[in-house]
Amino acid sequence: MTAIWTSFTFWSGNLLWFAEREMPSAEAQTPVGSQWSVLSKADPNLLAFLVKAVVVDRQSGAIGRNREGFMSVGFQRYASRFIIYGILTKNVQLVDVGIKIIEYPLSFQNSEGSFEDYSPESKGKSSATSVAFYLNDLGESLLLCKNSRWFQESNETGYLRTKIINMQPAISKSLTWLMSQEANLIKGDGNGRATNRLWKDANAFYLTGRVLDRKDAVRLGEKFAMMSLQQQNAEGAFLEKSGFDSSYQGVSIEQALLFYTNLSSQANQRPIVWNAIQRAVTLELKYILASGEVITKGNTRVNVGGETYFNKEKTVDYLALVNGLSYYHQLTQDPSIKNTLDQVFAFYSKK
Repeated sequence: MTAIWTSFTFWSGNLLWFAEREMPSAEAQTPVGSQWSVLSKADPNLLAFLVKAVVVDRQSGAIGRNREGFMSVGFQRYASRFIIYGILTKNVQLVDVGIKIIEYPLSFQNSEGSFEDYSPESKGKSSATSVAFYLNDLGESLLLCKNSRWFQESNETGYLRTKIINMQPAISKSLTWLMSQEANLIKGDGNGRATNRLWKDANAFYLTGRVLDRKDAVRLGEKFAMMSLQQQNAEGAFLEKSGFDSSYQGVSIEQALLFYTNLSSQANQRPIVWNAIQRAVTLELKYILASGEVITKGNTRVNVGGETYFNKEKTVDYLALVNGLSYYHQLTQDPSIKNTLDQVFAFYSKK
């Protein structure tokens, strides 16, 4: 079975078609698995750990520094961890916390849909990146709720379904505002600057667009995903500051797999996305020692003496890497991947 695949690129915001060739159909060539089918087979201990790693006020939903007063909508990006584990275990209280995490910043929303941001890089100005981080996790969270039969039909979750309906106008407003920031996102995250953020932009548009049935946002998400693919070099690195970074490579892998597992099994994008994921994982594995430690020497961003945030040196985002490898293992059933993710988790979770 074959299908016609048309390769394409983006340049200055325009879609340019440049090559057409035959290739095996998406379904025949790539592993099949929705996000829920992958999560249902994930290690429950890992999913529980991801929840416990979030510092959140379970009454208000405020995360991290937001607990002392709203600072950035970008900090509100771990609702999905509570919703995933909550739905899988039918724990309404956990799902409730996830919805509160999404709700919390909406009272601080500006009239046009943006949010003032007091994180170090934004200094009080509205930040498109922070809104993209928020909608990235929000879109994943609410799409998981939408695709869960238990959540949609249980009497226990009825009040949460009502909350989601009531939030949708405000969410749509922020999505529309973020779409107006397309050029700023591309300028800041594209051209090899921060491909992990470009992937997050893609999922913010694509997943939130799916939740709200906003085809305009879905199309923009697909466009950002294809731009993300074009930031991958021949070795498989998703570029960060025009080079390789073993920490942010893990984030890009996680986000690419999130996009992939939310594509239709018939989607034409599947072969090119899967090929990119395979190459990215193959490269990342070369930077993981037998002990589970991730080599950071030579990284463009996260290394000794590298980037800081809130005056602290950035360290390996091992949770994103482990989560991405978990997805990859469930899709490939490669035991060596499971062994590696276990080693990485053991090395960093005990530090």
